Amino acid sequence: MRLPTDQDLIRWQQQLEQFLAHFADTDLRRATARISDPAVHEAAAVYVTRPSKRLLGMAFLHTAHALHHQDDIRDDDLTAIAAALEIRHGAILLHDDIVDGDTIRGGRPTAHHALIPSFGDEARSAALFAGDVLAGLAPLPILRTALPQPLRVRLAELFQHTTALVAAGQAEQLHLDACQDPGRVTEADILRIHAGQFAPYLLCSLHLAGALAELDDAGLDRITEAGIPLCQGFQVQNDVAGFRELARVQELGEQTSSALTLANTSDLARRRRTALVRAALDRLPSDQCARMLAYLNGGDDDLTAIVDLIEQSKAADCCAGLILELHAQSRERITADTHLPVDVRTALHATFRYMTALYDPTSHESRLYLEARPDLETLTSR
Repeated sequence: MRLPTDQDLIRWQQQLEQFLAHFADTDLRRATARISDPAVHEAAAVYVTRPSKRLLGMAFLHTAHALHHQDDIRDDDLTAIAAALEIRHGAILLHDDIVDGDTIRGGRPTAHHALIPSFGDEARSAALFAGDVLAGLAPLPILRTALPQPLRVRLAELFQHTTALVAAGQAEQLHLDACQDPGRVTEADILRIHAGQFAPYLLCSLHLAGALAELDDAGLDRITEAGIPLCQGFQVQNDVAGFRELARVQELGEQTSSALTLANTSDLARRRRTALVRAALDRLPSDQCARMLAYLNGGDDDLTAIVDLIEQSKAADCCAGLILELHAQSRERITADTHLPVDVRTALHATFRYMTALYDPTSHESRLYLEARPDLETLTSR
């Protein structure tokens, strides 16, 4: 297996960016042409062309090239498959922003916020339909590849099945937040949600690469089994990063509403049951734990005080240990799974290391993103 060079990674990212920009100006523009206000196209296009490290697309390209597909499949087709993953991710993020009420993503207004001047009170509904447009178009790049027809069908089926799994996982997250007593939600409950919410569409990148390598469904299931802890770790990492950003902004002395906007309304502001919250509840004395529970149940609105409690509990440090443990589980599962071919296990190990590096903004792999996007001066959103 030949590991990609820095120039390989930069080239793949640039080809992916070019594909996405072309998609926004062609397929997406045609799909929204009947809408009299061009703001809908622009609001949706931002989610496709936004500055991003392209974790999903790049993970696919990393795995696919590691499995030696470059010799028998066109680079253009691999780029198209990676683009489909990123287009769908854009649709998911657009819908997430509506559900969460976020007004800013990566320094730009979210779709439902950007559409207020054109749609007024119907801006959220218009944005929802814009997300549906992206989701509907997302499989097209796969279907248009020059791959053999049976393979195209299999890739499209895997892709669409994952879209349904992610939607179901998002609904399950809402059910946990709305219906479960936060004091009774366990770490296992939270990780179970992560396994069905975030993991499916991240693992889809690996499944599509595995399908190109002619792995059967049992082989793809083994990739899922190995990859779920890694994805759970990434989700916990996202939760901690959102909390730290919220704490940083509040430390600047901003008003709560401003802090929430700048921090993209962290999950704590939404009173979600996260691993970070669970770790804090397990470590706070009874009186402080009671205040945390009151906040999570909607009976306390002092977010600044809750941030302070979590800081005092050292829950973020505990979650850092959980992340390392989950990542180690994935590595161990790959190593121990002798049913997967050696070249597949080797490729997965390499891709897992690469994805972990992308989650670290100080890593060499992460900084290559800036070389791929010389138009950007600083890293923005993932």
